[in-house]
Amino acid sequence: MTGGPSAGSGRSRTLWFDRRAVVAHGVLAVWVPGCIVACWWQVGVALSGDSLGWVYSIMWPCFAVFGTVFWWHFVHDDPATLGRRGLRRLQQSGEAADPEARARRERVLADAEAADPDLAAYNRYLASLARPSPRNSGD
Repeated sequence: MTGGPSAGSGRSRTLWFDRRAVVAHGVLAVWVPGCIVACWWQVGVALSGDSLGWVYSIMWPCFAVFGTVFWWHFVHDDPATLGRRGLRRLQQSGEAADPEARARRERVLADAEAADPDLAAYNRYLASLARPSPRNSGD
């Protein structure tokens, strides 16, 4: 075995210690112990005679697991590839790489609109929403 760092260690280091991940670590460090305390409290409530406490004593560990899964995805997902930013990036790279794909997509949309007038009306409505209105142009 070699003593040097692995090829992916730089990526791993930024993955675990960037600002977004550190905030997520802090939230998880509060969330999981909070769920454990709430579970313990509900076990005490259940032992004192409130049968609904048993349900809550099962739910709090489930919340802790859910928080841990959310934390894992939050740390490992790249925000530049998700949501609106990721979609815009994907569209720009796809259109630049393959102009035929854009033309093909437009043909498919035109065929679908020709077959369904409601779809065509809805797409016109969406296009009108996307256009800047004269009222909001900063007058």
